Amino acid sequence: MSLEQIEEQIQRLSPNDLLRLSQWLSGYLTTRDDWQETPAQIKELERRLAEFTADPSIAVPFEPDYFQNLKRQLADERAKKASAR
Repeated sequence: MSLEQIEEQIQRLSPNDLLRLSQWLSGYLTTRDDWQETPAQIKELERRLAEFTADPSIAVPFEPDYFQNLKRQLADERAKKASAR
């Protein structure tokens, strides 16, 4: 499955399934040695999760080109790091 197909599937998730995915991904990332949130980031994530859980209607859907733009930004950042080496 390509990244684009995964992105399309994520966009179709219900708010409850999106919450479950977010929680799973957060747990997965914390087990990786190369990923660590700061205490401030954790506090902010917990605040946002509590806010969303209390009122799921505050969710804002992604723009259609959100993931395309995100991939472009990531590629640009990787290119900067690669050229700096």
